[in-house]
Amino acid sequence: MRTLVAYSLALIAILTGLWFGFFAGGDDAEAEGKRSMTATPVILAPVVEAPFADSLEALGTAVANESVQLTANRSDLVRAVHFTDGQEVARGALLVELETAEEEARLAEATAILHEREAAHRRAVELFEQQIAPESDVETALAQLDAARSQLKTLEVLIADHKVTAPFAGRLGLRRVSVGALLQSSTVIATLDDLSVVKVDFTIPETWLSAVHVDQPITARTDAWPAQTFPGTVSAVDTRLDPRTRSATVRAEVPNGERLLRPGMLMKVVVDRGESPSLQVPEDAVVQKGDKHYVFVVGVDKVAHQADVEIGRRRVGRVEVLAGVTAEQRVVVQGIARVRDGVPVEIVAVRGAGD
Repeated sequence: MRTLVAYSLALIAILTGLWFGFFAGGDDAEAEGKRSMTATPVILAPVVEAPFADSLEALGTAVANESVQLTANRSDLVRAVHFTDGQEVARGALLVELETAEEEARLAEATAILHEREAAHRRAVELFEQQIAPESDVETALAQLDAARSQLKTLEVLIADHKVTAPFAGRLGLRRVSVGALLQSSTVIATLDDLSVVKVDFTIPETWLSAVHVDQPITARTDAWPAQTFPGTVSAVDTRLDPRTRSATVRAEVPNGERLLRPGMLMKVVVDRGESPSLQVPEDAVVQKGDKHYVFVVGVDKVAHQADVEIGRRRVGRVEVLAGVTAEQRVVVQGIARVRDGVPVEIVAVRGAGD
């Protein structure tokens, strides 16, 4: 009997221990669940509405405002060279003279013939007025006089063709001829460039056509002068687009008063599209998953809520948001890796709108 009582008491003790152990385990699970819901420390930043400056960068090549390769109209020996390498010249400046001894001799002969024909014409007119010679003699003398004048004019043009002058004001390149050389009409004497203004041609995408117009300011840079910017304006937009790239060629003119820019330079052109107000969030707040983007919005309940957003333009540190959030909402910018949708957060700090 005593043995049965002892066994009964032991069984009651075991069951009692299991009972308390079960409830103690439940308390531990509940505590663990509470610990898993501990607020995540985060830093927030507001969604702001502010002007968003949009710009386009493109590459272009500088060309002179006017450019020409100087050649002669005639083939002959070089008699004189009147310029030096890299010289600035005015329009009409004499650069090269070719040998014209033969043409000058023919010009002297033609001048003498002209004087003779002028005298003959005067005598014919006098005799006609005295009714000694017929009118046909006057007409013949006049025709011979006109022929002499034409011959003289032809020789003057021929001699002028033996001179090379600057068609416009600019800077000459390297001299490629010497005195005494036989100059062919196809031989390049030097290059002449008007560098007071340089033209820069660059391309823009089709989507920018409505934003680029004549007289719009641009900024150009070159690696030759990395610390300097060269302002200019758009002078023309091509009427046609490249059907392969869907891009249009734009020409800008950049003043070059100091003659720092040279034809052939690679230019980095920036076109400012202007400013427009838009909703913006810090770049750190946007999470990308595939082709989707989202942010975590935290309200007064201090709970993170995932919000899908449609993003637009970007600039350093900021992203334009087209849909998904409203102004003055606050989004997570730090601690975002541990944040989950619907999880409480601990707000450590709030950045300013410009941070």
